[in-house]
Amino acid sequence: MRTHWIGAAAILLIAGRATAQKPQVQIVLPDRSAFATEAPSVRSVALLSDEPMRNLLVNGFPARLHYRMERWATGGFFDDIKATGEWDVVVKYDALGKLYHVFRAVNNRAVELGSYATLNEAQEIVNTPFRAPISLPKRGQRTYYNVVLDVETLSLTELDEVEQWLRGELKPAVRGKKNPGTAVSRGVRTLMVRLLGGEKRRYEARSGAFKP
Repeated sequence: MRTHWIGAAAILLIAGRATAQKPQVQIVLPDRSAFATEAPSVRSVALLSDEPMRNLLVNGFPARLHYRMERWATGGFFDDIKATGEWDVVVKYDALGKLYHVFRAVNNRAVELGSYATLNEAQEIVNTPFRAPISLPKRGQRTYYNVVLDVETLSLTELDEVEQWLRGELKPAVRGKKNPGTAVSRGVRTLMVRLLGGEKRRYEARSGAFKP
């Protein structure tokens, strides 16, 4: 009987691993009839679910997700980039209030998407498809979209900048501009992040080509 119980537990463990979602980013195109009138949406999957990322968030390192969408035209000798759109999502844990705060910034304007008691709830908001802020292709122009997502953790020094940025007082924290005078702080941050198991990660996705 004990053997059967161990066997069943092993099967459940394997099944759980098999159904675990792999971190990725996806492009969701509109209906074919709306190719020329609606921008695509971008959907993230399981970006904050791994243990290193959870540890970093709980230990005071906010996560920054930087999205860059590109619209390309094809049909000549070389593909030609026609437009770009960028935005950021920041997830920050408030240890005092025991809440996860999620923010989105588009064109340097930040909006709080909500506060959540668990990281799973916050991740559901991060995973919600978001329509990319990018111009649309001309009718008849063979087109495809490409999105690059960089996920990184912010240092304790950068956290101060994020707080100011969320109040509309500062922009460099989200735009990736660093103060050269904080090299020592960045070195300590890099060491702590590595000790906690975090690194900068990049995900990329490309849509199929289409004609609006």
